[in-house]
Amino acid sequence: RFMVDNDIVGCNWIELPAGKYRLRTEDVDASKDNPSKVSLSQIEVDVCWTDLISHPAEGEWQKIAPLRVLSFDIECAGRKGIFPEPDKDPVIQIANMVLRHGEKDPFIRNVFTLCTCASIVGSQVLCFEQENALLKAWAEFVRITDPDIITGYNIQNFDMPYLINRAQTLKVLNFPFLGRIQSIKSVIRDSSFQSKQMGRRENKVINTEGRVQFDLLQVLLRDYKLRSYTLNAVSFHFLQEQKEDVQHSIITDLQNGNEQTRRRLAVYCLKDAYLPLRLLEKLMCIINYMEMARVTGVPLNYLLSRGQQIKVVSQLLRQ
Repeated sequence: RFMVDNDIVGCNWIELPAGKYRLRTEDVDASKDNPSKVSLSQIEVDVCWTDLISHPAEGEWQKIAPLRVLSFDIECAGRKGIFPEPDKDPVIQIANMVLRHGEKDPFIRNVFTLCTCASIVGSQVLCFEQENALLKAWAEFVRITDPDIITGYNIQNFDMPYLINRAQTLKVLNFPFLGRIQSIKSVIRDSSFQSKQMGRRENKVINTEGRVQFDLLQVLLRDYKLRSYTLNAVSFHFLQEQKEDVQHSIITDLQNGNEQTRRRLAVYCLKDAYLPLRLLEKLMCIINYMEMARVTGVPLNYLLSRGQQIKVVSQLLRQ
């Protein structure tokens, strides 16, 4: 409603006229008239909603901001033949790649590993003795990197919920604050979603304030009809590339081996974080969805979590 009333669409540029806004600082002696920052954003301001200038996406204002995109993948040490469960099976590795949208190569490539791990050329390897220290460090890494978009493959229904549940099991208390508002906790909700195009889908929804979760699997399920939706099949189909060859059944054995076997696992994990970035670029997913958000007028995150109707309603309201 706010967006419609102010002619603001998803992913468009907004200008705050000079002198019309007040900068917030991390002030200790904040008052009602001079509130301190509540978010992790670099710049936080107060401005009257009537002073906003919304720029239609034309000319210079068509450009896309250099958004920070974090792609991650986790590995768990499951038991033989049983799908990993967050109350029993540890998270042994988390690989991360951070890219500025529009650039080709990630400027951060790292992997958080449980126990020692041999070094990997071109990537930073961070080793932890305790799993709770690993989870705590990863959450802090997300807050410091401050990504605008979080992506990966099936992160919405597996990686994200697994990490949050695992952190809860291990009592890593400050873990679930993964959004930009420092006081809001990321919680898992079940949502069932039905649309004519996609039928009925059961999904998990996790709030990460100020960050869009752009799960590549959800994008592909929505926009492409494929025989198989495994990351391997999809990568081969679009990129003619395969994942590193590591069977699920040997992940725990690799973890329990030595630093060389854990390195092999880390390389596999890093590739699983890198492939979604390659696919997003190849299929121009972010650009397509941002343009769709601009045309239909809805926020970017609505496009992945809702059906066609919201787009139509939004456009009708703007007539």
